[in-house]
Amino acid sequence: MANRALRDAELRILNAPFEDRGWERAIEAIAEATGSHAAQLLGIGGPMLIPLNVFVGAPASYRHYIESAHLHGPCNWRVGSTTVPMAIQHEEHYQAYRLTHQTSDYDDAASEMDIPFGCQSAIVLDQNNLIGLALLRGRRDGPCDAEVLERFAHLRHQMGRAVQMQIALDGEASQLMIGNLDTLHGATVLLDRHGCIAALTPAAETMFADDRPLRLSGISVALQDRGENARLAASLARMLRNEVTGGVEQIRIGRSAQYPKGQWRLFVTRLPQRDDHGLGFEPHIALTIKAAG
Repeated sequence: MANRALRDAELRILNAPFEDRGWERAIEAIAEATGSHAAQLLGIGGPMLIPLNVFVGAPASYRHYIESAHLHGPCNWRVGSTTVPMAIQHEEHYQAYRLTHQTSDYDDAASEMDIPFGCQSAIVLDQNNLIGLALLRGRRDGPCDAEVLERFAHLRHQMGRAVQMQIALDGEASQLMIGNLDTLHGATVLLDRHGCIAALTPAAETMFADDRPLRLSGISVALQDRGENARLAASLARMLRNEVTGGVEQIRIGRSAQYPKGQWRLFVTRLPQRDDHGLGFEPHIALTIKAAG
């Protein structure tokens, strides 16, 4: 039975990019294969702070904990213990983090949700974004033993392959979309739900020069001017949360003595979303730069 559950989890993971609710089913299978009553696939970073949160095994009454940005910040010994991609952290690492950080808020939430034990691994990690897989084990489950850690180590590699497949599939969609936009000869950058660059037109590439308004921040886009960049970040967050009527905002950028009202207009547009359950790597936002009229 245990080996069957492990094989089922492998298949669920590898099929996740191609099936409706595939990622949710994969996380459920991982929890079952490791004897854990809960598991989570979590994305942190970008304008939304928590752009991805697939949590299985928790009652709806705990949703306020699961979606809390504060509880996924420095007080969270799971997030705080993360080191490098594909490394595994478990109870020993969590305890070490608790000794040097103020974690009482997350301690209380973990106790109420009965998830004091577990292990985790960062599947994707850069300076701005994290996508991590975690087992969340309760008092009945007990801490991770050698068998649980071995199973988790095996499944995280399959998860890494599946995530890369999802990135590749969504990357193809981004390139098709940007190819259509390129015929308009405009400077457009497509961003995914994590705030990362999905694709850009050749005209947009020129906007990253030193005397132009855009700059790279990891694999994300930012504005050279800090004040303008703060307005862009706020606009992206509103767009991704569907808080903007009409789905378009305009920001004047490139202000200087020569251009006190800004040299360019930056249009932030929310794109129509597919009715699927991916990981958010498909294009969600279009940034289009035009000369100020």
